[in-house]
Amino acid sequence: MIKAFPGPVLQNRRFNGMLFVLKRRNTMEKFTITKDNGRRIPVLREIPQEADAVVIMVHGFTSCKECATGELLLRRMPAEGIGVVLYDQPGHGTEEAAEEPFRIRNCMDSLAAVEDYVVRNYPGKKIFYFASSYGAYLTGLYICRRPHAGSRLMMRSGAVIMPWLFLGAPGSEPDPASLAELNEKGFLMMGLPCAPQIRVPKGMFEDMGRPENDLLHRFGGYDHGGTEVAMVHGEKDPVIPVRFAREFAEENGIPITVFEGQGHSLNDDPDCPDRVADLAIDFFRV
Repeated sequence: MIKAFPGPVLQNRRFNGMLFVLKRRNTMEKFTITKDNGRRIPVLREIPQEADAVVIMVHGFTSCKECATGELLLRRMPAEGIGVVLYDQPGHGTEEAAEEPFRIRNCMDSLAAVEDYVVRNYPGKKIFYFASSYGAYLTGLYICRRPHAGSRLMMRSGAVIMPWLFLGAPGSEPDPASLAELNEKGFLMMGLPCAPQIRVPKGMFEDMGRPENDLLHRFGGYDHGGTEVAMVHGEKDPVIPVRFAREFAEENGIPITVFEGQGHSLNDDPDCPDRVADLAIDFFRV
């Protein structure tokens, strides 16, 4: 069932260095998509009638569709003629998606279902991806392996070494206490600093250990279905050090913009989120 939230939505716009607040007539709608396995995906969308493109946001580890990045896209993209679709990944959020196990295949299936919804309901509109951290890692794997319609991917703070966050750097030994707890319970509660924890099943650790899920070293072996990629990263990212982002970008011929003094969330400077949005809009509109 689709529920509409009527009324104007405020939209900030810059002109000659000044910030104006404008009103939009569009509405944001909330609904669910049912996957082939019966699981349900909570979705938010705002797609103006005049939009000629739709961006799908793929959120990061422990995040959700209502995150600050989602708010940023809703504030900036529709005014540029780009609709926005936000959804919760498996194991995340507070709605139905939280009940589905957090596994790579499940995450890919959710992205595929959301993309299929956009293709069927908005034929002829271009499709882009805006993916953060784990979401960028997942979308990178997705465009390598799955048939897809998205023509451009913006990787924001891309977790190109995501398996290391679960398993440790290559050659390192697992923490004995965590390993014992994982074997006993079949899952671990994990999260980034200052973020909620989520349930990570043992199978996700197995997923991360598979060679085909090593995005850092496997991405270049695929043609990505013609999807163009760009990256933005923080110079002082403590989660995914910028040297790995630069290595990934250089090896795969991907343009990367590094923001000085910025961490993983790219919001230490209050103006940085809008600068990221500016880059994304320019990239999508080329």
